[in-house]
Amino acid sequence: MTAAGPSFGATAGGAKPTRLVLTVAKGESTTPVRRRASLTCRPAGGSHKLARDACSALAKVGGDFARLQVTGGACTMQYDPVTVTAVGLWKGKRVDYRKTYGNACSLSTTTGPVFSL
Repeated sequence: MTAAGPSFGATAGGAKPTRLVLTVAKGESTTPVRRRASLTCRPAGGSHKLARDACSALAKVGGDFARLQVTGGACTMQYDPVTVTAVGLWKGKRVDYRKTYGNACSLSTTTGPVFSL
């Protein structure tokens, strides 16, 4: 999958950039994409509606999407999968993440605002 959207070059002042394209798709595949957003951090921005909160959640796990366990909580065991992707840069380090969650509740309680696009 190639990222469309923001350039992944260096930011002003030589800071290592954080520029990500995040997607959410219904089912066990990455397509068709139901929601897509760009996310930049330092300063928080892009088209992500909760950019500041998403950047904060990612900062707590050093940009490691696999370590996200933001809110916890209880979800039903209903299987209605959603698949998410994150492609781009976290503080200059390449990111290419994909994971399928059992349902939207499981996604939300694990990733909090990160995939709340």
